[in-house]
Amino acid sequence: MSGLFGTLNIGKSGMFAQQGAINVTSHNISNANTEGYTRQRAELQTTRPYCKPSMQNYAGPGQVGTGVEIAAINRVRDSFLDYQTRVELGVQGQYSSRNKFLSQIENILREPTDTAISGLIGEFFDAWGSFSDQAETSNARSVVIEQSKSLVNQLNHTFNELEQLKSNTQTQISEDVFTMNSILNQINQVNQQIIQVKVAGQQPNDLMDRRDLLLDKLSEKFGIETSREEFQGLDLTASNRAKNFQGSTSALGGEPPKVKVLDDKGKVILDKNNKEITKSLNLVQTLNPDDVGRFAYISDIKPAPADEQEKNKPISKGDAGVYKVTYYKNGDTTSDDNKVTINVKISDTKDFERLDQCRVLWTKDGDAITVDNNIKNGQIGEGEGCEFSQLKLFEPPSGALRGYMSVQKDIDEYENKLNNLAKGLAFSVNAIHTQSKDFEADTSTVMNFFVNGEDSTEDGEGKITAQNITINKKILENPMKIIAGSDPSTDKVGESDNARAMAISALRNTLMAIQKINRGSTRADFLKENEFAQKDGSIIKTFSKNTSGMTLDGYFNDIVGNLGIATQEANRMTTGQASVLASYQQQRDSVSGVSLDEEFANLVQFTHCYQANGKVISTVDELLDVVINGLMR
Repeated sequence: MSGLFGTLNIGKSGMFAQQGAINVTSHNISNANTEGYTRQRAELQTTRPYCKPSMQNYAGPGQVGTGVEIAAINRVRDSFLDYQTRVELGVQGQYSSRNKFLSQIENILREPTDTAISGLIGEFFDAWGSFSDQAETSNARSVVIEQSKSLVNQLNHTFNELEQLKSNTQTQISEDVFTMNSILNQINQVNQQIIQVKVAGQQPNDLMDRRDLLLDKLSEKFGIETSREEFQGLDLTASNRAKNFQGSTSALGGEPPKVKVLDDKGKVILDKNNKEITKSLNLVQTLNPDDVGRFAYISDIKPAPADEQEKNKPISKGDAGVYKVTYYKNGDTTSDDNKVTINVKISDTKDFERLDQCRVLWTKDGDAITVDNNIKNGQIGEGEGCEFSQLKLFEPPSGALRGYMSVQKDIDEYENKLNNLAKGLAFSVNAIHTQSKDFEADTSTVMNFFVNGEDSTEDGEGKITAQNITINKKILENPMKIIAGSDPSTDKVGESDNARAMAISALRNTLMAIQKINRGSTRADFLKENEFAQKDGSIIKTFSKNTSGMTLDGYFNDIVGNLGIATQEANRMTTGQASVLASYQQQRDSVSGVSLDEEFANLVQFTHCYQANGKVISTVDELLDVVINGLMR
């Protein structure tokens, strides 16, 4: 029953409880500036009171309390705000990475400046116009050569800079893959520590803060989904849902692959309906923490040797065929021990571009994974192969990784458009200069003005790109090979005949179906889309305006315009998303962050309460002194 000694215990429990609360407050104040820290709160509850009245117990006016104790020390956390913040972190990461690289593409194109491609196209046609006015002078030919060199050099340089920027994005993807795997390993380790602490009956608040901080950092790289398990354990997978934005074309992806469940003998376990049992391959999981997926970075994609092709024919990069795909386990490129090469059969250019732009594979135990697990339980080892459709790529719907992948796609599109521009320029100028609808080899009197710097044959002209376009070496060596008039065999060419030079100059304002040029287009294909014939009163064949076409300058300006729109969208989304993210982070901080003013107030409150309990103990001590010592007198 309660008495002075009971009251003494009540005071003692009060002091201990308030001391614990002061310790929690002190911990909060100490970590006020610690990244990822969540403020903690000591949950106080009454201790078990004296038993209710019964035949063996004194029947008083009610249960008598026995004091206070700390029931738990909990984090103050809102899981909904955590979820929303991580979603917005992924979107912010996606658009900030896009904005960074799209701005660099703008710097590469350098529009509008005099040294950019648009200005050089104008100067190129100006040179031909001046040449048509004074075709008999060698100086006019030299000007044509110099302006043409400036244009092709700028095309070459721009393409090479885009290639370098694409290489930079791939380097960033490689670094992010390594970082992602490192974070996943840390989460997996902390996750197991949390479970162990909970099983022991403790509350691992600081470990849970560490795990949440790692989840925040991971969500910046790609969208994640988590599910809570027993003992505060956590299972983590990649999200396969994208947040919809006006003007956004984010593709869905990143869904974890399904893996077959095997028994101890390696046989597939079937359900009651005789169907294969499968499960999602998690990135972090509470049970079997080592049975998880990881990511690998594809460092190289190149055609397999001719003897490994299906028809024993070598292929050029991007065509259908078998490719040697080299990847590094966990994105760790520091050692060749992590390098794995597999064979992938690609059916068309779009599949190649998708693989080249993604560069990230799902793996398990270092081996690439197939979609339907039809090879060795879904894993592809060194030297083995599969169809591209079976290869499991990691294509997240959001995050910085998604941004880098989309930038690679943008760079490919801009490179293709620059290639089309180079082809349109070469086909149209060569057609007028040679007066031929089909490719013809150079003769002593007629030569192609633009050629493929790597291959000057007919196949080479069809493979002209912004990277390899150049001026015919023979014309560079002898500018007099430039034909101005209608008859190249006449000794008096240029003195009174400037038909070809005028026709080439007129290309400035000629509408042509440049947008229909593709990777395999030849001059003949180009001229099928554009009327090339002698007009009434014309002594040479020239182009007629194609009302559905574009001028060379207009086509390039369209490229620049689309880039400007994409950059503005990325910048707008980055700015807007920063505001949205800041709002959620502010709400989360208001719940979970440490307020020094509030902690100081709590400290004063707990201190006063501690002192009051001390006063109770002091008073009981005086009363006990009276009872024990005073009554003996």
